[in-house]
Amino acid sequence: MKAYYTWIDNLNTLFWTRVISSTTVDVKSLCAFRIVLGATLLTLYFPSFTWIAEVPKALFNPPIFSIANAFDELPGIVFFMTLDCMILLSLSCLTLGIKTRISTLIFAVLCIIGLSFNYSFGKIDHGYTLFYFTLLCMSFSGWGTQLALYPDKLTKYDSTIKSLSLLAVIIAFGMFTAGFSKALHWIDFDMTWNGFLRWYIDSYYGSGKKLYLASIVELLPPLVLEIFDYTAVLVELSPIFFLLHSGKAWRVWLMLICILHLAIVLFLNISFNLNFFAYLIFIDFSWLYNKLINISKLVLNTLLAFFSLYFLVRLYLIFSQQQMVTFFPGLRPKFDLYFDIIIWLVAIYLIINHLLVSKQNRLKEA
Repeated sequence: MKAYYTWIDNLNTLFWTRVISSTTVDVKSLCAFRIVLGATLLTLYFPSFTWIAEVPKALFNPPIFSIANAFDELPGIVFFMTLDCMILLSLSCLTLGIKTRISTLIFAVLCIIGLSFNYSFGKIDHGYTLFYFTLLCMSFSGWGTQLALYPDKLTKYDSTIKSLSLLAVIIAFGMFTAGFSKALHWIDFDMTWNGFLRWYIDSYYGSGKKLYLASIVELLPPLVLEIFDYTAVLVELSPIFFLLHSGKAWRVWLMLICILHLAIVLFLNISFNLNFFAYLIFIDFSWLYNKLINISKLVLNTLLAFFSLYFLVRLYLIFSQQQMVTFFPGLRPKFDLYFDIIIWLVAIYLIINHLLVSKQNRLKEA
């Protein structure tokens, strides 16, 4: 029995050693990426829940295991305005590096509370799950120790290595569960039934999502559609193997999943935009850190002034119950998808660039 426990312990040690070697990123890179994440959320994907107060209270029917289930009825506008203001404040602190650890945790918890009400009307969206796992893992990564107005002090709970390796395993496990459920139905070698096409029909005819390449799907031959099924399943089932192989292989898989997300946007108009942050956290942003650390005081003060102005604009939008896109009539249905295409193209470029730079560095060392 002792030998068995020793074998399990050695296997566990080997597993995490391989994961750590594949996911190592400098804490300076994480600090720079924190600013990218915060700025992107503030400008493009700011989470807002004020609109929920306008939903008829008769529709409020939260799941049993939900924070919203603790409420007898849907809260009023003051509750959701307060929630949005606190989200704005915590996200701003996260971006600027003001007690980043606690700011990240508060932001994640507040968003989860808001989503619990968002999902209390009969539809649950799992597209944000990975993003909030990313925030929870990064809270203890040390990404608030540099490039911060009020830097965090390292504690015994902070570990860049453990945070990144845990996030990578969560990504791999989450993708495996998604791929496994698809594999049970999509890998059937039956050209008369297609999982991708079923999603397409629901999206195109059920939800009216007809942008970009959606209109050409029905023109594709069955063999191509079947290849779509198998490709999606293989990409989602395989991350753990790439992760255990090497850091280069892990980044290659990250590139593949970004390409898959881009294809989903183009063909199905389905958005998983916040997953962008979970994938790019493993890319080296030290070059951005070097640029930001050397920024002049004049430029820094100018940026802080613009940030303060933008903060006030966001507050106005919260209290006036408006979104940025309301200033551009007709843009709302397409707004997210336009930027989704851009961010996935940017993600693919950054990963390819990371792989090329890493290869050049290895050649120089050799």
